[in-house]
Amino acid sequence: MPAACKKLINNVEQCVDENLEGLVAVNPGLQLLEGLRVVVRSDVGPNVVGAGKVSLLSGGGSGHEPAHAGYVGPGMLTAAVAGSVFASPPPHSILAGIKAVSAPGSGDDCALASSDKTAGRRGLCGTLFIHKICGALSDEGKSLEEIVRVAKDAASNMGTIGLSLTPCSIPGSGSSFQIADDEMELGLGVHGEAGVKRTKLVSAKEAVTMMIDHMTNPTNSTHLPVKKGDRVACMINNLGGTSMLELNIIAKETIELLESRGVVVERAYCGTYITSLEMAGISITLLHLDDTLRRCLDAPTSAPAWPRPLLPPGAVTRQTPSRMPRETIQTEVIKTGPTMATVGTAEANLLYDCLKLAGERLVAMESKLNELDRESGDGDCGSTMSRGAQGILASLGSKEKPSLPVSCPGELALTLASAAEDTMGGSSGGLYSLFFTAAAVCLQNTVSPTTYCEALNAGIQSMMKYGGAEPGDRTMLDPLHSAWMAWSAALSSQSPVDAFRLAVEAAEKSAEETAKMKAHAGRASYVSADHLNNPDPGARAVAVWMRAVLEALSS
Repeated sequence: MPAACKKLINNVEQCVDENLEGLVAVNPGLQLLEGLRVVVRSDVGPNVVGAGKVSLLSGGGSGHEPAHAGYVGPGMLTAAVAGSVFASPPPHSILAGIKAVSAPGSGDDCALASSDKTAGRRGLCGTLFIHKICGALSDEGKSLEEIVRVAKDAASNMGTIGLSLTPCSIPGSGSSFQIADDEMELGLGVHGEAGVKRTKLVSAKEAVTMMIDHMTNPTNSTHLPVKKGDRVACMINNLGGTSMLELNIIAKETIELLESRGVVVERAYCGTYITSLEMAGISITLLHLDDTLRRCLDAPTSAPAWPRPLLPPGAVTRQTPSRMPRETIQTEVIKTGPTMATVGTAEANLLYDCLKLAGERLVAMESKLNELDRESGDGDCGSTMSRGAQGILASLGSKEKPSLPVSCPGELALTLASAAEDTMGGSSGGLYSLFFTAAAVCLQNTVSPTTYCEALNAGIQSMMKYGGAEPGDRTMLDPLHSAWMAWSAALSSQSPVDAFRLAVEAAEKSAEETAKMKAHAGRASYVSADHLNNPDPGARAVAVWMRAVLEALSS
C-alpha cells in the first residue's frame, strides 16, 4: 500500500463494513442490519417504531467516525446509515433504515462568504447538536411536528467553522488535497472541500480569533450573530489527527475569547466527534441556547460517542472554574542540622561558574541529546535536560548577588533537587532529585574535595536504590559510577582539580561505551539491541555537565 495511505486496514473494499462490525462488537446495544451498512439500536427491531415515540435516522459517508453510527442509542439516534468513505449511502440502504422520519437538515457551515446562489450551508459538527436535541425530545415523547420546529430553530441559531493543517488520505488513494507545511486553511469541509482562504500557520490564540471573527462577521452571508450577553453551547471538534493537548489549548482559547466578549458559555464540549479520517485540524461550533435546548443537551443518552463533560454537583450552567487556592505549605528547605557548612567567596564564585557553564552546555546540547534519545526513547532527553538547565540559569542571579545559595553547598544541592523535580519533570527529573537530595547529606557539616566525592557516591547509591538501575545497565549511572571510581582513587595522590579531571575522563569514556551495552533499565530496555548503536543520551548528558564543571574549575 502506498505510504500516502498507510492505514491499518485489511482491504479497501471491506474497511467500512469491518469498521461498523467493530463498533457493534464493543457496543452490544447496537446491531447491524443484515447485509447493509445500517446500525440500529438493539432494543428497536426492524420496522418497529417503538413506544409511540418519533424515531430518528441520520447518516452519511464513512470516514467521519465516530459520526454517525456512534450517536445511535437511547436519547439520540434510532439508526444511522453509512455510505462508502466520503460518499452518500445508497437509496436502498436509506430506505431499509427508515423507521419514521429523519431529523430535519441542519446546515451549520459559516465559511461561505458569497451571497450568490449555492447548494446551501454544509452540515458540519453542529449536526450532532441536532441529533442530541431531537433524540432528547423524542425520548420525552414530543410529536414529530414539535421536534421539527425546535430542530429548525436550533439549526438557524448555530454555526460552525473549520480549520485544517494537513489533508487526509482516503483508503486506497493519496492525499485529498495538498497544503504546505507552514500553511493552514480556513473554512474547509469535512471531505476536504476548499475553504475560504489559506494563511501561514499562526498560534492557537490567533487561529481561534480568526475562526470566531469569520464566523460572526456580519458581512459573511452565512455568519452567526453573537453578541454580549448571549448564552451558547460550544463544541471543539477534532477533525481526526489533532492531539488532545492541542484540542484543550484550542478549547481554552475559544472559551477565553468568547467570555472576554461577554458571551456566556453555558455548555462546552471538547473531543473527537466528527472527523475527516486523519486530517489534522479542528472545528468550532456555537449554538445559541435557551432553556429547552440546554435541557435537551443535558438529557441522558447511552450513545457511545456523545460527550459527557464533568459539571460540579447541582450546576445548572457551566462556568470557567477559578483556580483552587493553594494551601500554605512548607516551602523552605528542611535542614537536618542546626546549620549547614558554608564556603568562602572564592569557592562560592567557583560553584556559580560551574552551575552557569554546565547549564549553558546542556541547553546547547538539547537537539543532539534529543536526536540520541529518538533511537532508544521518546526523543525528549535533551529537552528535559535543557528545561532543567534553563530553570537553574533563570534563577541563578548575578555572581555579585547570586539568587541560589552557592555559599552553602548542602543547601544548594537541596535547591537543585527541588529544581530537578519541579522544572525538569519526567523520570530524569525524579532521578536527579534523588541524586542531589542524597548528596546534600554529605555536605551538611564539612565541604572538601573528599566530601564532594562522597556526595557523588551518595547520589549514585540513592539512584540505584530507588531507580532500580545498576552500573552496566546502559543508563546515566554508568558515567557517574565510573567518575566516582576514578575520583576516589585519585584524590589521595592528585590535586583536587587533577583528580576531578580523571573523573571526567572516566565519565566520558563510560558514556561512549554505553553504545555497546545491552540496556537493562529505562526506556531503552524495551528497544531491540539491534537498534541501539549510539551512546545513551542520559549518560552523554552526564559527561557534558561534568566536562563543563571541570572547565569552570580549571579556568
